[in-house]
Amino acid sequence: MKIAFVVHQYPPRYSTGTEIYAHRLATILRAQGFDLRVFTHEPDPHRQTTYRLLEDTVDDVPVTRLTFFDALAPNHVLNDYYSVFLGKVFGSWLDEYKPDVVHVFHLMGLGLSLIEECRMRGIPVYVQLMDYWFLCPTVQLLRNDGALCEGPETSACVECLAPDNYGYQGMRMFSKRFGFVESALPNPSFVDLNHEGAGPRRAALHGRKKFIRGLLDKATALIAPSKFIKSMFLSNGYADEHMLHCPYGVDPLQGEISKIPVAGEGTVTFGFFGSVNPKKGLEILVSAFRECRGSRLRLVVRGNMTHFPKYAKRVRAFADVDPRINFRGPYGHGELAEALSSIDVLVVPSVWYENTPFVVLEAFCAGRPVIASDLGGLSEIVNDGVNGRTFRAGDPGSLTGVLAEFEEDPSLLARLAAGISNVRTLEENAADFVGLWERALAGEKMVT
Repeated sequence: MKIAFVVHQYPPRYSTGTEIYAHRLATILRAQGFDLRVFTHEPDPHRQTTYRLLEDTVDDVPVTRLTFFDALAPNHVLNDYYSVFLGKVFGSWLDEYKPDVVHVFHLMGLGLSLIEECRMRGIPVYVQLMDYWFLCPTVQLLRNDGALCEGPETSACVECLAPDNYGYQGMRMFSKRFGFVESALPNPSFVDLNHEGAGPRRAALHGRKKFIRGLLDKATALIAPSKFIKSMFLSNGYADEHMLHCPYGVDPLQGEISKIPVAGEGTVTFGFFGSVNPKKGLEILVSAFRECRGSRLRLVVRGNMTHFPKYAKRVRAFADVDPRINFRGPYGHGELAEALSSIDVLVVPSVWYENTPFVVLEAFCAGRPVIASDLGGLSEIVNDGVNGRTFRAGDPGSLTGVLAEFEEDPSLLARLAAGISNVRTLEENAADFVGLWERALAGEKMVT
């Protein structure tokens, strides 16, 4: 079987959850003898490359990298999710490689015309719902004021996008001037010489939700790693019979894992692992931890401080007054076992609808309970009082109460650790996908 993976970016330069997940699945399937190749977008941070296709290999996985200067697109809002040109580039690649099946992990930077190219050639194409980009142009389903969003509203989307993008600022001014925010179908006859092209861009944003859903309906199936993300797409008009629930798997941890508690009898070390950005809620954890006066509690922060430097600097300054909080910087993929060995409990205080964070599953592999906010897919895998604890999202006081329990009840840590079930492996996850692809190639109907 010849398999094509499509993903918005790929290692070694990009190594967050989606990219590592796709790469590890690729290496497993290659090791099993499958002819698998990756087609990916390679963003140009310096915006100097007009168009380029580059071939290379990462850990024996052949990779084709497409770089395209998106500022050349006449409508950057439309180009965000649909590009005829990029679709034709991908179509030529399909004609050369001739895969039997295509598995999509993300289409940001590439667009949904790639699905059309697969269907034109009769190639089964599965699309994995890694996050909410198909619903939300900012990916996170968070409004600009930090409030949770249940799905796209054109006027709200403009307000969320405008603060960080001049093109969307122009759309906002154009929309308010001509009533486009309230208009069901923006009138293309309106012209604003101060914001040339704002009307078509506004129309592209308005039609984004319906257009994307129409193209995703052409995929063989959508794959939802969590029941929660499936429910969010259902509530936004997607068909239940077109989506499969297939939970993630993770690699077994390589290296020795220390027993808990790691700092000695009677101590508990909490850990925050991940990018230091507002949606991850580190400031909520720091605030809650500082209210816990217990001398036997520790907090270790392992995360990248460079992505949101102003936010990271503010949180670090707030935390540095407490000597029990230790910032150790990010860890490499091969250092995960060592990092997890330095904590007793993982804390995930996210304020957005997480899908299924890989770090939670990895913590369970290491026998570490998890404290998580009661949002999205987190509450689906963290069973309160069994393998971890949950608290009200965005509420430091609620989290303070949970953290304090671990000092007040010395037996709690061991009870929660004992409640952790076996975690699915990445090999099991890969076997699920192979089964789907084989059934599609055999002409069998999808089983939900």
